Amino acid sequence: MRRIIVLFLAIFLVLGAGLASAQKVTLTVALMSSDIPEATQAFLDAFVAENPDIQIDFTSLPDDVEGFLQPKAASGELPDYMSINGGSFGAGLVDKGLILDLRGTFADKNTIDAVKPQFTSPMGKLFGIAGGVSTSVIYYQVKAFKDLGITPPDNWEDFLVACEKLKKAGKTPLIITPADGTIANTLWSWGFANNIVAKYPDYAKRFREGTMPLDTPEFADVFAKAKVLYDKGYTQEGAVSTLYMDGNQMYIQGKAVQQFAGSWLAGSLLKTDFETGIYMPPWNAKGKTKVPIVATETGWAVAEGPHKAQATRLLDWMNGKGFHYYQNARGNIPDLKDPMGPIKLDQRMKTYLDKLYSYKLTSGLWFEFIPAATMQLIPKLYQEVLLGQKTPREAAAAFDKAAKDAVKK
Repeated sequence: MRRIIVLFLAIFLVLGAGLASAQKVTLTVALMSSDIPEATQAFLDAFVAENPDIQIDFTSLPDDVEGFLQPKAASGELPDYMSINGGSFGAGLVDKGLILDLRGTFADKNTIDAVKPQFTSPMGKLFGIAGGVSTSVIYYQVKAFKDLGITPPDNWEDFLVACEKLKKAGKTPLIITPADGTIANTLWSWGFANNIVAKYPDYAKRFREGTMPLDTPEFADVFAKAKVLYDKGYTQEGAVSTLYMDGNQMYIQGKAVQQFAGSWLAGSLLKTDFETGIYMPPWNAKGKTKVPIVATETGWAVAEGPHKAQATRLLDWMNGKGFHYYQNARGNIPDLKDPMGPIKLDQRMKTYLDKLYSYKLTSGLWFEFIPAATMQLIPKLYQEVLLGQKTPREAAAAFDKAAKDAVKK
């Protein structure tokens, strides 16, 4: 009898272990994390430790989120949980039923309302939760500026004077990254804000309607400014082929005095071996008021599919008790009502934000308002302009046509 009981117990344990294994769900997770790879793995590990019924198959996304997700969406193979930008691409996915409407989730309720419109589709569906509030800034070596008597310039003309001083001192004045879409976070967005938004504050509506006039000298100047910097030798060697992460590493290694990059990189770019300061990009003409960038960060979305409940659990955790893993590594600007953990925001960034929020007219980042079909065109046009294959006016005309054609489709 005793042997029979032992046998039944052994069978029960084997079956129980098999059942537990069968019930464990593997989430496919694709996140833009090239700047914080260790922190990303740490917060995914922490989530799994708290949720033993879930395991994660993680992919680090390239910096071109839309370029990665577009073919996945077309083939019905979207990850269960993914990075996503605000704007038309994500809106199209949720309105087609490919990703979840996140209204009513804990993450939705814990996010400030100001960052939700950029992640809301024309049908009123919330397709993503922003990773934070964002802008882009110029990071600079404080000592190099002091040694040459340079103060952070307040306009484009003075910026060129500062770059010339740096160049004559044998230093590389500025890093730009035209080899991928991150140049749109910097030169394109700030150029558009100061040249176009001041005249057309309803720019987002005009893009949606296909009525935004872009074949203009003002929009051509958005590309021309990059050409000026490149032709004058104010950018790094091999600038045309420099990628996002390569540019960041060049600055951290002290190979250039300034880096034009996102506030979401403060966690790494403000922790250099030399003293780093930040200032507002002076892409405005002398005597003209700046139009700065106030936008959302890349956020997170959940695919419609068999694992949506578990993926939503990860979303809620990331926007609650797990948020500090992400925020502390990035040093970015939180957008949660209650981050539920220790937040680390550098005093230099806090001071910058006080100034930023004093502006009445601001603009969003490129991905929040341009048609999805035009996103990959921006770095291509910059490269063609820098290499002399297109004039700035030809680049403006090409973008104007692409933006209007995208609305017709």
